[in-house]
Amino acid sequence: MIDQLTIEKVRDTAQIVDVVSEFVSLKRRGQNYVGLCPFHSDKNPSFYVSPSKNICKCFSCGEGGDTVQFIMKHEQIGYLEAIRWLAKRYNIEIQEREMSAEEKAAQNAREGMLRLNEFAMKTFEEDLYNNQEGKNIGLSYFYERGLQDETIHRFHLGYALENKYDFALRALKEGHERGLLLDPTEKNEKGLGLCFADNDKETPVCRFHGRVIFPYFSLAGKPIAFGGRILQRVDHAFKKYVNSPESEIYHKSNVLYGIFQAKQEIAKQNKCFIVEGNVDVLSMSQAGFRNVVASAGTALTSNQIHLIKRFTNNVTLMFDGDDAGIRASLKSIDLLLLEGMKVKLLLFPDGDDPDSFCRKHTTEELTQFFAAHEQDFISYKTQMMIREAGGNPDPQRYSEIAQSIVQSISLIEDPIMSSLYIRETAQTLNTSEPALQQALLAQRRTNYAAELRRMEIEQRRLEAQAEREAEAQAALAQEEVNPAPTSETPATEAQAPAHAPVETPQQKATPAPTDGYVPRMTDIFERNILRYIVRYGGESFDVTLYNEKGEPVIQTWRVIDFIGSDLHADGIEFHHPLYAKMLQLAYDASDNPDVEFNSIRFFTGYPDPVISRLALDLTTGRIITNVVNEENLSMAIPRALLELKECMMRIEIADLNAQLRNRPDNYAEIFQRLMECNEIKKQLDKDLGERIVTG
Repeated sequence: MIDQLTIEKVRDTAQIVDVVSEFVSLKRRGQNYVGLCPFHSDKNPSFYVSPSKNICKCFSCGEGGDTVQFIMKHEQIGYLEAIRWLAKRYNIEIQEREMSAEEKAAQNAREGMLRLNEFAMKTFEEDLYNNQEGKNIGLSYFYERGLQDETIHRFHLGYALENKYDFALRALKEGHERGLLLDPTEKNEKGLGLCFADNDKETPVCRFHGRVIFPYFSLAGKPIAFGGRILQRVDHAFKKYVNSPESEIYHKSNVLYGIFQAKQEIAKQNKCFIVEGNVDVLSMSQAGFRNVVASAGTALTSNQIHLIKRFTNNVTLMFDGDDAGIRASLKSIDLLLLEGMKVKLLLFPDGDDPDSFCRKHTTEELTQFFAAHEQDFISYKTQMMIREAGGNPDPQRYSEIAQSIVQSISLIEDPIMSSLYIRETAQTLNTSEPALQQALLAQRRTNYAAELRRMEIEQRRLEAQAEREAEAQAALAQEEVNPAPTSETPATEAQAPAHAPVETPQQKATPAPTDGYVPRMTDIFERNILRYIVRYGGESFDVTLYNEKGEPVIQTWRVIDFIGSDLHADGIEFHHPLYAKMLQLAYDASDNPDVEFNSIRFFTGYPDPVISRLALDLTTGRIITNVVNEENLSMAIPRALLELKECMMRIEIADLNAQLRNRPDNYAEIFQRLMECNEIKKQLDKDLGERIVTG
């Protein structure tokens, strides 16, 4: 583990202008720098870099953050990998703390699995190009499919020799554990399933022998699983395709084929093509469309959708030209809509799939075809259901079609988009638009009730689990130590902070997202910030910041942009689920800088009654903050953000003190973090007292 002091040194040393300049051409504009955004197709410079705050932000797509967050997003790597990247950039020596025996064992086991998969991938690649059998069978197959060497190398395609014992013998000779080769079982939970045991021999049998190999990668580019296609054997005892079984490092529902190779292009194009097969990905990518992934023949899962959503909200599903395939995918499409994705469909002519169609056409022809034949999903579904009903449905069938369409529209959170779909559906089905709007509200109430039930069940499960854990801890503890509060022991969450906003009884009565929600001290501060977003989200205000020379600089921000940038720069997310949802809705609704964002109209007219009622409370109620005139946005909004951070810091300090009372093994590390938090809190208290924002 990287030592916290080293992490802080890296964060303090790394300068945002230096880091961003390695990837973006920047020009000075006043106290800031501006360039083309690296996260979407930016024609007009909209990516701003602030040396004084050491953050960056795109005012078109909304991406940004500090140096670490920028590297995480741009390079698509994790937090610690980003710290190491920056440390190398600034020649900072990485200091890592000693891990516990359990941590070392877990890390060693995982590293052993990844090393074995890396060995397997390289072995299959080498046999494809350097072994005569691999060249005659595997490489010939890929060439026959029109794949070029560049594509084969980029996706690390390979071939497993027909000799079923060959791979295991080579792996064992290299020192890899036999247990890692075998299927994961209750007794062998670390197995990868590259092989399975042979009853007659000690040497395991390669699961993929005689097959061409398609590796699956994690987002960090590590091979975590393999798919194999048989070429010569026609015995029905052999499946045409086999895949690695699930293991500690591979969960099928969390992985998409080609996501590692496609992630940067998906983010750049702000669009993801989704196809069914691995070869479809290869052909599309080779044709110039590298923002493509495959669901590998299975229905999309929520985790896979979340993976795509990290890079874009726009997806185009590609099908081979019949309604049957699309009908089978309706559940997946509804999941996409539920996650806020914008869904289009693209159908290929009969007899073609993405692979065959790409091999018949040039990149220019494909670009023109895609642009001309992409269809909106709701419109297509309406026409598809009318066709299935014979083209002239009776009133009862029309009603069933309308209800099915309304059910899909109800999953779309954007009120403007859903309103346009209702109007279009009413015209297509020759029915009443108010009637469809009424049906939509009824469906949303049904959806909301179902979601509440799901949340309540999950909350009861979590509460039961927490109760069991508390009982176990109580059984082990002989007595609870409760020292008297000191200057270093902050107030508990039960104590109200001195500068907390004051709410009216009407606001306190606002329903929570679920009866099982456990309130937290930060709720009142999150609500205060949300109030400014609902009331003033699209309005502009001036903020006084300070550059590196200590000189005041006045900058003009939209309220939603300033709040979003400030929270994002510090990695802060709202704890209250309803407030967090409304914050995300505000981000999404204000995303287009060319369209004025009327936050009051957006939230008070929102179709979800819980959100619209809360918005009404926030616009008519009153929250009074100490000293600061609430209408003075340049003072009130920065103060509201500081109040939330100071509250979060007090909570963390209280938790750290509680941990230290138990004298843990990592006492020194916790104590170091406590000292850092106390210093941060002192600065926050100073800033709150001075009611200014420092650069």
